[in-house]
Amino acid sequence: MPEPEQTPRPTGTAVVSGTSSGIGAAVAARLLERGYQVVGLSRRGNPRLAAHPGYLDRKADLTDEESVRDAVASAAEVTADGVSAVVLNAGASPGPRQLADVPWSVPAGAYESNVRTALNLVQATLPMLRANGSGSLTFVGASLANGYTPERWAYAASKAAMTTLMRACSVDLAEHRIVANEVRPGPVATPMTMGGPPDAEIREEILDAINEGYRTDWLKSARRVAEWIVSIAEFPPNGPTGQIFNYSRKPL
Repeated sequence: MPEPEQTPRPTGTAVVSGTSSGIGAAVAARLLERGYQVVGLSRRGNPRLAAHPGYLDRKADLTDEESVRDAVASAAEVTADGVSAVVLNAGASPGPRQLADVPWSVPAGAYESNVRTALNLVQATLPMLRANGSGSLTFVGASLANGYTPERWAYAASKAAMTTLMRACSVDLAEHRIVANEVRPGPVATPMTMGGPPDAEIREEILDAINEGYRTDWLKSARRVAEWIVSIAEFPPNGPTGQIFNYSRKPL
């Protein structure tokens, strides 16, 4: 009996931000499994991923335009022929505060961590996406961007601005065969959200027990979310663009 045909794995180069842990690290690992060369950008780096021959670990301050450009340019050995996918994951979430007590420094910091990092990476990788002839920008968003949670408005506003940036990219870059979309994963169990060390592994059976106890499937592993993100990052040039893929239970 003949062997079934195997779907060929994609090849190419992907750039992922925020790969030191959590969703970014899981996305980088999934892309490596899919056959990509991966350039990972983060402040701390990721020694575990760096041990993989297909991974280039680059430390960068993603809020600094020059730092991002230098880090991407230093990966010229794998990006010379272009980049096929960029995943914009880096960011930070300020804690909840009463609306009347929030100083401007809080939303300003959220914009620095979330919007500026995304813009810097878009601008640094655009020449490489164009050189590839097509590609994708996949933004990791947040359901809080809807603005229904007053005490998180500073973070929500920065994520809403990132959505606007995504949609601007989808229109502006269409002629270059580059699609731009956003994933809103809902609550994700990462070392940051679970209060563990950066390299802690969140076991699926623990999540299953939590979800069963609270009768919800909201809490997801970073690896599961990474599978969704990578599948969207692999959309073809004539695929969906300017879209929000919402995996939370909060309506758009």
